[in-house]
Amino acid sequence: MIGCAHGRGRMPLVALFVAMSVAGIAVAAPEPAAKVAQTAQAPQAARGATQASQAAQAPQPAQAARDAQPALVPPSSQAAPSQDGSGAMQQGIAAYQAAQEIGDRDQRLAAFARAERLLRAAAEQGAADADLWANVGTAALQAEHLGQAVVAYRRALVLDPDHRRARQNIEHARTLLPPWVPRPEGEGLLDSFFEWHRAMAAGERAGAAAIAFALAAMLLGAGIARRSAMLRMFSLMPAVAWALLLASLVIGSADENGGAVIVGDDTVARAADSRNAPARFAEALPAGTEVRVAENRGEWSRIVLADGRDAWVPSSSVERIGR
Repeated sequence: MIGCAHGRGRMPLVALFVAMSVAGIAVAAPEPAAKVAQTAQAPQAARGATQASQAAQAPQPAQAARDAQPALVPPSSQAAPSQDGSGAMQQGIAAYQAAQEIGDRDQRLAAFARAERLLRAAAEQGAADADLWANVGTAALQAEHLGQAVVAYRRALVLDPDHRRARQNIEHARTLLPPWVPRPEGEGLLDSFFEWHRAMAAGERAGAAAIAFALAAMLLGAGIARRSAMLRMFSLMPAVAWALLLASLVIGSADENGGAVIVGDDTVARAADSRNAPARFAEALPAGTEVRVAENRGEWSRIVLADGRDAWVPSSSVERIGR
């Protein structure tokens, strides 16, 4: 009916609807099956006896006073590791499993710290994927290395924004910080209104953005050539999709560009890049505080907290998410 009303036949509309369908498929790209499969296997980080019966958790120790301990992602679910990192990864998983059976608290913490070092070595030797970094975070959390745990979970989420266990675990880790420490928003605007921001990897979003831009340009060009207001109007839909995807890529790159975590215990934040400068806050920043590195100056880094306040800390006390 619309084609007849304009007197231009049905072929342009058929091409338009085909193009719109392609754009819809590109923007709503389905989640890879591997991500769906891994969420059932990733580690639990929440503690407490009420979660002891969950299938993803490891068997509980005999001692009633011992905390519930999450299991690592099984090696079979890891992406194929490099030859250099596979040995350390297997040793780290074995060390973690052995640590779960230790009753003495100090010995158990030391054993979890060893598992953390081995798993981190595997990640740094080239075997890293989201599952492995989530395992590093879980071992660090059990070793009570909160800063390193948050770093590892953030790195897992950079590699896979939809890694459900890493997201749950980092939310749990944030609850262990003092109430006065500002925390990043749980969900941003894109996360709240567009599920694809989490469901699509950065490469998928970049590809969808390119397709949306090409489609918008094609529809706009056709609308101008044919003097069709309808085609020009329809070109706005892929143009908006392109703008949203581009914004998602820019926002998602924050972890790689400046995202960081305080890893030093009780780091005194100062008003200037000097140990003689007055303290910026009434209390020291605990390990696990998430910040953004705005500037580096010698051995000092200017950080910005989640609430916008800034301060200077020794560069050795902060670790960037991006490597």
